[in-house]
Amino acid sequence: MNKSANTVYVLSGYAKCSRANNGKYKLGNQHSIGLLTTDENYQNNLTQLKTFVNDLGWESVMFCMVEEVDDIGTLSHDVLTSSFIRAQNNGVSLVVNDMPITVH
Repeated sequence: MNKSANTVYVLSGYAKCSRANNGKYKLGNQHSIGLLTTDENYQNNLTQLKTFVNDLGWESVMFCMVEEVDDIGTLSHDVLTSSFIRAQNNGVSLVVNDMPITVH
C-alpha cells in the first residue's frame, strides 16, 4: 500500500554545519537539507523545526520550498523514502545532501 495515513510536508532549504565532529560534514560548509514533518501547522512552528535542525549540528537554517507528499511511491530516492517513514514515526526527520553547496 503506497498511500499513507499521514501527509508529510517536505521543507527544502539549506543550512551550515556548526559542529567540527559532524561526521562527513566539514565545519562551516553549507549543505542542501530536507526537513520532513507531519506537522500540518509547520508554518507556525518554524522556530521549533529550526531548533530541531540546530540541535543536530546545523545553523543558519533557511527553508525555500515546501512540498506536500501523501504517497510514499512518488519519492524517487531511498534516502527520502526512509526519511518519510521516520517522519511518520517520529513526527520529523532531517535529510542532508552529502555535497556542500559551492558558489561559482
